[in-house]
Amino acid sequence: MANIEKKIGLHMTLGTGQPGRFPDLARRAEELGYASLWIAEAGSADGLVSMTAFACATKRIGVASGVLPIQIRTPAAMATAFLTLNEISGGRAIAGLGVSSPIIVERWHGAAYRKPVTAMRECVAIMRQLFSDGRSKFAGEIYHSDFRLGFRPTRPAPPIYLAALNPPMLRLAGEIADGVLLNYSPAEAIPAMLAEVEAGAAQAGRPRDAVDRAIYIRMCVTPDERIALDAFKRELAGYSFVESYDRMFARYGLGEEFAEVRRLWKEGKREEAPGAISDASARKLAAFGSAAEARAMIARFRAAGITLPIPFPVGPRETAERDFAATMEATAET
Repeated sequence: MANIEKKIGLHMTLGTGQPGRFPDLARRAEELGYASLWIAEAGSADGLVSMTAFACATKRIGVASGVLPIQIRTPAAMATAFLTLNEISGGRAIAGLGVSSPIIVERWHGAAYRKPVTAMRECVAIMRQLFSDGRSKFAGEIYHSDFRLGFRPTRPAPPIYLAALNPPMLRLAGEIADGVLLNYSPAEAIPAMLAEVEAGAAQAGRPRDAVDRAIYIRMCVTPDERIALDAFKRELAGYSFVESYDRMFARYGLGEEFAEVRRLWKEGKREEAPGAISDASARKLAAFGSAAEARAMIARFRAAGITLPIPFPVGPRETAERDFAATMEATAET
């Protein structure tokens, strides 16, 4: 498994500048003692190319996708890419996979968004075949594969983490994954989510602690707390239109606020819509202001059962480089 013993990761936010900055930031994160670097792919920098840049700039730190939408690359293509990166990095690759949303998959990429839990199960099965045998022969409901890897890996296979929000995918992560990656969830919601993961593991006859428990924790260490909080509300408002996120947020008691976001947006009041999210709700999901507040939020998630907190720096683009650096420095080795 990639080197994540210290159990603190870092999301490499593109708001820090152009992707050409990634190697320098990766080296600094490694110096600070982070165990893994993560990057999301949703209309931003290419995840696999960025991970390769991280790997080539560093020597020890794990390099992870967090996450790649499985529908926009074939399972065989993803398995080949992760195995290649694993060889280049000396065994540091981590395969973070997700089912994304119909907007990203269908509108942006023109791919099919069908039966996400089934699709994820089949995708992981094909990737596991290639990771273990270098050969996949698979015929499922969503995916078909008859593929042979063109080289022989020399490193242990990359671990697979599944992004999960709601019970069906949480249980699947417990059943088949090495790790689960949670997102946009308050600390008080974590025990119930992890119970679903444990139920999936038990159903598969796996031990309770078989699955690493990671979460993206949005935060911004900044002197401009009000500006950062408002910027986060604008980001968060967009997720009110994504059904899987909306279901999750409703469980946290945020359903009415997100319904108001949608109402205002549809009425053309787009500048007003993020204001429907209260400061209290935003602070349930992210930390703003001092380094002490950022560290305290990480501690709350650890106490709730998270084994791999991943600070995810957020904030206004105008101060992104400054705030990213401050957040990275503040949360290392917490």
